[in-house]
Amino acid sequence: MTATISVKVEGPLGLDEPEQLLEELGRETGLTWRLETAGQDGTLDGGFAAIMLEAVLGGAVGAAVQVAVQRAIETWRGRRLDPPPVTIIVVQPPQTPPAQDPPPAPRTDGLTAPEGS
Repeated sequence: MTATISVKVEGPLGLDEPEQLLEELGRETGLTWRLETAGQDGTLDGGFAAIMLEAVLGGAVGAAVQVAVQRAIETWRGRRLDPPPVTIIVVQPPQTPPAQDPPPAPRTDGLTAPEGS
């Protein structure tokens, strides 16, 4: 089973900060992360209204990766005087119930089960 983990950072950022967080997340989790920026505010310092970093999780590693992501974010935020708010979102696809055995086929040999059995 796979899931997607996203890290959303809101607030002004310096030019190198999104890349630094991307590197930190990759180092801590061992996953390949994708960076998207949203809502550039047009400032010369490279400030963004929001950035989104996403990675795909496979198997049952979700809890360990969430801990590693939190550790990476805290390290990154610890280097800032005024750290922006960060939200971690884990999205798992809906699970399908396991297939059930089909009901037994009706007897076609003309015999019936005795009563009470």
